Amino acid sequence: MKSVSKFSAVCVLALALAIAGTNLASAGSRDLESRTQAVDRFTDWFFYKVNPQLGGRKLRSSDSYYIREWNAIRSTVEREMIATPGDCVGDAFWDFDSRYHGRSLDRIADTIWDIRDPSGDKTRADVSKQEWQKLRDSIIREHFCY
Repeated sequence: MKSVSKFSAVCVLALALAIAGTNLASAGSRDLESRTQAVDRFTDWFFYKVNPQLGGRKLRSSDSYYIREWNAIRSTVEREMIATPGDCVGDAFWDFDSRYHGRSLDRIADTIWDIRDPSGDKTRADVSKQEWQKLRDSIIREHFCY
């Protein structure tokens, strides 16, 4: 009876380790997916903050200007986003480096500005500086966890 119990315990332990090993092996692909989802979520957030006229509606294939802007924002968000240990559910979440958070938001604002003003002339006049600041202020966000 004792040997059967020991054998059962070893089998249960081996099964648990096999399941845990499978989960560890697939963690890399889940992390990539989680990062991709986070990049898309942040991109949507910034995009709809600077385009409130869309009311959060999904983009259509005919919205080429908006699609170009969304893709440009996504590219910048993807470059700026890092894994951040935090107090959210799980061991880490995707966010911007808190030491450079303002710089990341500046880069996102620059990206949007460049799409909207392809001449790249941010120094046209004080009006341009005010417009850029208004754009930058519109993308300030509170810290939130997913």
